Amino acid sequence: MTPPTASTDARADAGFTLVELMVAITMFLTLLSLVLGGTITVSRALKDTRQFTTINEQSRVAVERLTRELRQASTIIAVTIPSTTDGEVAVTFGVDFNGNQNLDVVAADPEVLTYRYLPATDQLTLTANDASGNAVTQPILSDDVSAFSLDYRSSLWQYDTNRDGITRWSEIDATTGVGNQNGVLDAPELAKIDLVSITMTVLKGEHRQTYQTEVGLRNQAQS
Repeated sequence: MTPPTASTDARADAGFTLVELMVAITMFLTLLSLVLGGTITVSRALKDTRQFTTINEQSRVAVERLTRELRQASTIIAVTIPSTTDGEVAVTFGVDFNGNQNLDVVAADPEVLTYRYLPATDQLTLTANDASGNAVTQPILSDDVSAFSLDYRSSLWQYDTNRDGITRWSEIDATTGVGNQNGVLDAPELAKIDLVSITMTVLKGEHRQTYQTEVGLRNQAQS
């Protein structure tokens, strides 16, 4: 057997060539970029999910609050029904929280509340007077409410003129001797409303969630 020559030993101990080193660095950088890209994508997804989870919980609490207060309402004072799909929605109602048989407008805990949806700003707000009588508006949900609607109904089935199982305020309004037939939800119809259907949609990034519930106004129950 021929022993290895000095030149052969030198090539064996020479290590990586420049080309091999550049290939190795390129592969390492490619792998590193893939790992970092995946990490960033996962991080963004987790952040987005956390943000939506937060707004989802806030939305659930807001709907539950509105539902609870409407259920206790002793009277619906006024409503704003949009004429277009992107119009303002509002409802003002009174809740006798302290049970004194009177709606306290100016109090530490006011009993006349106005919930309003502002589509231009995607906000759901609550307005009530403070102890000094000044109207104070606070956002209940801001920037993420993409749709909000209130549908006013009654359990007086005799006025369900189209026989679809739902007595809408417009049917009461159109009934001679019951509504005032002016096409507006005002005092004659509000006195007979004891059901309110709430629909709210929140949008955060690509995440969309819709909440829907029907509230029975137990202090305005019709028979």
